Amino acid sequence: MTDTRDFYENFAAVLRGEEPGNMSKWLKDERHEARFGIHQGNFRMTATRAMQGIYKAVSRLVGDEYFEALIAEFIKDTPPVSSSLTHYGEGFADFLRGFAPVKKDLPWLPPVARLDWAWFCAYGAANKKALTASDLQNVAPETLPARAPGLHGSATLLRFSVPAYSIWRTNIEDDAVQSIDLGKGGEWALVWREDMQIRHNLLTRAQYVFLDAIGGKRSLAQGWTDAQRHDPAFNLAKEFAHWLNAGVFNGEHDD
Repeated sequence: MTDTRDFYENFAAVLRGEEPGNMSKWLKDERHEARFGIHQGNFRMTATRAMQGIYKAVSRLVGDEYFEALIAEFIKDTPPVSSSLTHYGEGFADFLRGFAPVKKDLPWLPPVARLDWAWFCAYGAANKKALTASDLQNVAPETLPARAPGLHGSATLLRFSVPAYSIWRTNIEDDAVQSIDLGKGGEWALVWREDMQIRHNLLTRAQYVFLDAIGGKRSLAQGWTDAQRHDPAFNLAKEFAHWLNAGVFNGEHDD
């Protein structure tokens, strides 16, 4: 059993890019060592394609060659732990944040990767019910501010110190990518799934604070109070109606 385990551990290391020398004791012919390059190439290609399907904006921004190089480094740092690559890549944004070349030259890339992952998570989220206006037909209007619906399970709120959403949006939606002024400052965004459609929105800081409070199980009134610190004109009725119609609130329970 130990020998079998050693074989698979060493073989996995070879797939991640290490030299195949440690595999020699399992080879009948040393000339077969060269064949490990085929397995390495197939593995890297499969992992790269899986990651390209998730990190579409990142891939477009850096190009195929650089993206493949990033994935090769990511595999060494964070190898797959499952035979399925469907959900591989969750830690890619964190990897990019600590990867010296990206940290030095592309500091806006990790936030863009977070948006790519949020899109993927919304796509794969469980098909749960969103709160709708019909669910509130028998609710007294004066009691609504005290309710704490929570956010839909597919929703991810994000905040950035750079204009990551603007960069991400143009790279996933525009045929001709727009130039984004990196000096425009931070942004706030929401990604969620409405029915079977992935939605995303740029938020004001007040909207982010409001939705973040709701996502933290606070009441609508508490979220409104927090939002008013950033926008005294923040209209609770208007914002609640907007996000209710967008399917952002959780419809499976009401605290």
